[in-house]
Amino acid sequence: MTAPLVSDAVLYYLITVVLVAFDAPFPPVPSELFVLGAGPLVAAGHLSLPLAWGAAAAGCLLGDLGLYWIFRRGLTGWLDRFRWGRWVHRTTIAAMNKLGRETTYASLLGLRFVTGGRTASVAAAGIAGVPPRAFTALAAGGAVLWAGWMMLLGFITQSVTGWPTWAATLLSAVLGTLIGVGLAAALRARQRKRTERA
Repeated sequence: MTAPLVSDAVLYYLITVVLVAFDAPFPPVPSELFVLGAGPLVAAGHLSLPLAWGAAAAGCLLGDLGLYWIFRRGLTGWLDRFRWGRWVHRTTIAAMNKLGRETTYASLLGLRFVTGGRTASVAAAGIAGVPPRAFTALAAGGAVLWAGWMMLLGFITQSVTGWPTWAATLLSAVLGTLIGVGLAAALRARQRKRTERA
């Protein structure tokens, strides 16, 4: 029996990079499940922590850079071919009109932890003309933080529950979504208060 050309772990890293990268323009791609699942797999000794973390962060940065340049170069016609792309475009413009361009820098770090926030903040950075160097630095920092947070959530969930990897991953996904929804609600409430004061 011949050995496989690519080990299961290497395949997991590669799939993670690709899915997380495609998640930037297409948020329905279930990349979070792979990143969340990496936590329990690291805890069980099936994956390397640095490689799993690096794969998730690299995929996040690659996807962010791609989406940023689509909006920076005005190539939104390509994105507008897709129903989801048209929604992203409209939502991004509406958010920028409400929040203003000055919030773009902070959103590159903070909004990626909110469901759908990564796509909106990256697209807004491209439209607002955030300089490439500043964008790359902020996106890289955000990618490392996001990947670490997702893996930590999966790791803690599996450690606390002792459930199988697949069950811990699903629970982590639910918890991550609830936390993201909570953050989004808090941001909306804060913005509403600012609007009422103005």
